[in-house]
Amino acid sequence: MRIKFYLVLFVALSVCGIAAGQNSFEELKKEVSQSITADELMSYVEELTHPRYKGRLAGSPEYMDVAGYVAGLMKEWGIEPAGDDGSYFQYFEWPYTEVFSTGSFSLFLDGEEFTYAAPDDFYPGAASDNGSVRAEVVFAGYGISAPELGYDDYDQLDVKGKIVMIASRTPYTGRNPDTLNLWGPYSSPVYKVENAQNRGAAGVLYLDKLASPSMPFSPGFFMVHIDDHVTEKILGMPLNDKLEKIRESGKPQSYKTNFEAAISAETKHHGMGKTANVIGLIPGYDPELSQEVIIMGAHLDGQGYLGFDLPGALDNASGVADVLAAARALSEFRGKMKRSVMFIFIGAEEVGLVGSQIYCQDPVFPAEQTLLFMNLDMVGNGTGLALWHGESYPELFAHFERNNELYVQRPLRTNEGSMPIGRPRTDGLMFMMHGFRTFHVGTTDRVNPLYYHDPRDTAEHLVPEIMRDVSRLLFLGVVDMANDTRIRSSEMFLIQ
Repeated sequence: MRIKFYLVLFVALSVCGIAAGQNSFEELKKEVSQSITADELMSYVEELTHPRYKGRLAGSPEYMDVAGYVAGLMKEWGIEPAGDDGSYFQYFEWPYTEVFSTGSFSLFLDGEEFTYAAPDDFYPGAASDNGSVRAEVVFAGYGISAPELGYDDYDQLDVKGKIVMIASRTPYTGRNPDTLNLWGPYSSPVYKVENAQNRGAAGVLYLDKLASPSMPFSPGFFMVHIDDHVTEKILGMPLNDKLEKIRESGKPQSYKTNFEAAISAETKHHGMGKTANVIGLIPGYDPELSQEVIIMGAHLDGQGYLGFDLPGALDNASGVADVLAAARALSEFRGKMKRSVMFIFIGAEEVGLVGSQIYCQDPVFPAEQTLLFMNLDMVGNGTGLALWHGESYPELFAHFERNNELYVQRPLRTNEGSMPIGRPRTDGLMFMMHGFRTFHVGTTDRVNPLYYHDPRDTAEHLVPEIMRDVSRLLFLGVVDMANDTRIRSSEMFLIQ
C-alpha cells in the first residue's frame, strides 16, 4: 500500500512539475514578447533610413555599410554568422550607378521650351549616362516586341537616335494564367528599356513616375520617369485613353510626336560593386530537429539616391526592423528551441530579386530541410495582420493563430497559397519557385498614405504599433513552431 501511495505521489508531482514547467515557459515567452516595443522598432527604422546610406542601393558602398550595421546587431545579440567563410555575408557582385543630382528635363514644341523640375514633374533615371541628349520624342506604347504573341510596338517604327515614350505593364488585361505567364517577361521595365536600347534609342521617357534602380546602364543613354501631367501634354490626352485603344484593338498605336525632349544627368557608373545577403543563425538544441530551420527574411536594399533622398521606410526598412526585433527577442531563447532559426536580410531585391535567387541556388539549409520561409516586405502600415498562404499549411499557421488570440489580439487574415503567375515581384515568390514553403507576412487596413518608390516614403508614415505586433507575433509563433515535434519538413505539403 505504501509503495502504491509513493508511486501515485511521484506521478502527481511529475505532472505538476511538467505543468509548472510549461507555465513558466509560457510566461517567459509572454515576458520576452512584451520586451518588443514600438520605440525599439522605430530606432531600427531611424538608422536604416538615415541619409548616410543613400537609399541602400545594391552594389554601393553605402549598402555594405548598412549591411554591416545589421550584422553588428546580430553579433551583439549572440546570433551566429551563417554567411561565407564564417562571416554574416553571402557576397555577390552587382553593377550600380551613382547619381549626384536630379539633372534636368525639358520639352520643346514649335520653338517653345517647357522646363520641368524633380521630383514634382519627373524622377531622374537611376542608370543614365553622365551628360545630356536632345532628340525627337516617339510614343511606343508598352515598348514590347513579342512576335510569338502577334504584337510589336516597334513594327515599322524607327527609334534610332530618338527618345522613346514607354508605358508600364502589358496590353493583356485578362486573368488566364497561361496567357499571363506568356506576357509576364514583357512586363519587366528592364526588358522594355533594353528593347529600346537595342533598337538604338537615345533615351526613354518612362510613363510611371517612381524610383527604379533596376534599369540597365548603356553608354550614351538617358532616361527619366515622368508624371502623368507631362505625359498628357505630349499625347494630348490621358495616357490611359491612349492605352485603352491599344487594349481594345490588340494592336499597337505607336507614332512620332511633334515634341523634342532634352535630358541631362550627372552620374558615374561603377560597373560591378560588392553586395551581400546578411545571414544569422540561432542553432536548435535537438540533435535531429536542429537540422531543420525556420527562416525570416526581408530585403535590406532600397531605391538609392536620385539627387534627393529615398528613405524607403515602408519599402523596406519596416520589414527589416520587424525581423530585427523578432531576432533580438529570439536570441534570448538560445538553447530553448529544438529547431534552428535563421534570419536573412536580402540584398538586391529592388533590382530584380537577385539576392533571393542567389540564396535559393546556394542555401545554408536546402529547401527540404526548411520548415518555413517567412517574407516581410512593406510590413508597417495598417491595423490588421496577415500571414498569406496559412490555409495551405494549417499545422504551421495554428501556432500564430493561437498566439495572436492569447497575446497580440489583432485581426489576422490568411488564404490558400498558389504558385506565382507572370513575373515574380517579391523575394517570397522566388523562394516558392525554388521549392521553399513560404508565408508572406503583411498588414491590412492601411491607415496612412502609401508612397511607393517615392521620396515621401518616410518613417512618419509608418504605424509603429502594428510593426511591434508583427514582431511579437513572429517571435511567439516561431518559438512554438521550433518546438513542435509532431511535424517534419520533409513530410509536409508543398505548393506546386
